[in-house]
Amino acid sequence: MMIPAVGDVFASKYLIEAIVGRGGMGVVLAARHLELDEPVAIKLILADDDARANNPAFVTRFVREAKLASKIKSEHVVRVLDVARLDTGEPYIVMELLQGRDLSELLAARGPLPVDDVALYVLQACEAIAEAHALGMVHRDLKPANLFVAAGRDGEPCVKVLDFGISKLIDGKEEQSLTKTGTLLGSPLYMSPDQLLLAHDLDARSDVWALGVILFELLTGRRPFDGDDATQVVARILRAKPPTLRSLRPGLPAALDELVQLTLAKERDERIPDVAELSRRLAPFAPLAARASVAKIANVLQRWDSLAAAAPSRPSLRTADTLLDTPVVATLGPASGPLHAHEARRVRQRSRTLLLLVALGAALASFGAWHALQPS
Repeated sequence: MMIPAVGDVFASKYLIEAIVGRGGMGVVLAARHLELDEPVAIKLILADDDARANNPAFVTRFVREAKLASKIKSEHVVRVLDVARLDTGEPYIVMELLQGRDLSELLAARGPLPVDDVALYVLQACEAIAEAHALGMVHRDLKPANLFVAAGRDGEPCVKVLDFGISKLIDGKEEQSLTKTGTLLGSPLYMSPDQLLLAHDLDARSDVWALGVILFELLTGRRPFDGDDATQVVARILRAKPPTLRSLRPGLPAALDELVQLTLAKERDERIPDVAELSRRLAPFAPLAARASVAKIANVLQRWDSLAAAAPSRPSLRTADTLLDTPVVATLGPASGPLHAHEARRVRQRSRTLLLLVALGAALASFGAWHALQPS
């Protein structure tokens, strides 16, 4: 499918007015509904990638983005107005047209942002992510480029969370049909250790990690785990201790520094457990009006907990032991008992090393494909 030109009528009802963006999933056009005279955004699969456009798994994921986003009713998720197919079979998504810029653009233009602005933006993002988690989804690709700062109805900044195309359903049933083992999904610079090592067993804490990386970057202009290539990035995520905020930007509150460090704990059980706790700790640094987000987030997750208790078969975001956190108890043979503590530690260390090598291999194998999907 060729990208419609400005002035074309698309799908018999949308007048194309501009090309507003290209990304890993497609191209976005600004258009106007001819009958309603309302501005909209139309997302299409990139016309110059026939292999992708004809790939059933990719097309399924493209449509899935719209379906998942439409389930989240928060004002902080872009509204999906329609999902349809052309007569030739290509799918397209119609969404609200956003005016503004994403946080990666804002950061590039202004450098490290004021604390209260950062807290406001992340609190609003947490509202959307809380609803996603309550529905059993982990976003998996949170980054500044997927947090869009638009103008709300009152003219105040309103963050919209974008790109639910690779969100993982907690029960994992649909995801298994959309991914291949070893595929690196998401942006490596924002991936948690669990996303690198335990992609089949993610929960809300992986998104908490990504939000921590976003906080760090918006406040300092740097990412906590950077590198010259994918190998360095993955190794630092798995092994390196992140620098403190105040070592890069003296004068930031110590409590804010501690909060970000807690979001970046390597072990999931040591990390801030959910966006409700993250928002509660972040609220003191936000403008007073923004602190209402904390109650909204808590209410969403509490309501989900009540539903989950009444229907235990629902997908749960309750924490699960990670592979690295599971005590190692092995036997050496029929006559042997459990390993002693020092032996268990050696086995545990070997397991960590093996997992590190596996993650590095997966990153090297997948980083090129990921990089190719990024905007030029």
